Amino acid sequence: MTSTHDPLRLADVDPLVFAERARGGKIVATVALDVVMPVALLTAGIIVVVAGQPALGWIFVLAAVALLGVAVWLLGRTGRTLGAATVDARIVRRTTGAAAGTTALWALASGKLAMFDLRRGRGAVPTLLLDSGERLTLDTALVLGRDPSAPADAPAEVYRWADMSRTLSKSHVRLEWDGRQMWVTDLGSTNGTFVRGAGASTPLLPHQRTPVPTDVVLEIGDRTLTVRDAA
Repeated sequence: MTSTHDPLRLADVDPLVFAERARGGKIVATVALDVVMPVALLTAGIIVVVAGQPALGWIFVLAAVALLGVAVWLLGRTGRTLGAATVDARIVRRTTGAAAGTTALWALASGKLAMFDLRRGRGAVPTLLLDSGERLTLDTALVLGRDPSAPADAPAEVYRWADMSRTLSKSHVRLEWDGRQMWVTDLGSTNGTFVRGAGASTPLLPHQRTPVPTDVVLEIGDRTLTVRDAA
């Protein structure tokens, strides 16, 4: 059986559902690690070169350039620079939550990026029990499927669920926890996603971000997933 799904639409997801804007302390710490330290190394290198030790000075200069280069590369690729990762934050586009890409420096200078705290607002998170025995913690947005992927404008972790019956679509379902509510989005799967009730199973509308209670069973193709309450 083959399966296809339409791309996620921004109206259906909240890519920043788990995060709040970072506070001043974390911003200062990130800047100190990503900018102040390389600048300090660069300054020290110049001073050492002027003092008559060019070999040692150039080591400092090259180390500073390397640190700045790594920071810019990480900023564009993941939004998790060394400084941001240290304080558990991410620097991403304000509107989509996606990493800045190759225009990272321009996006930063033009105010299109913001730092979001990945620790605040989470609290306890639900546990997902798969019928195959795996146990997953829903501490970030998650896409399940045979061979799942998440688009750049709706970032998420992915979990490849082995399915010999092939009733799962490649990217079948997206699950989110916002600290209070569980959200499920069927990603236009071939065999659908159902919420199992007392008497019958209710299908979810494709691409419709739907709130569901915790302590519920989801039917995903021929597979089942049990959500355990965050408490």
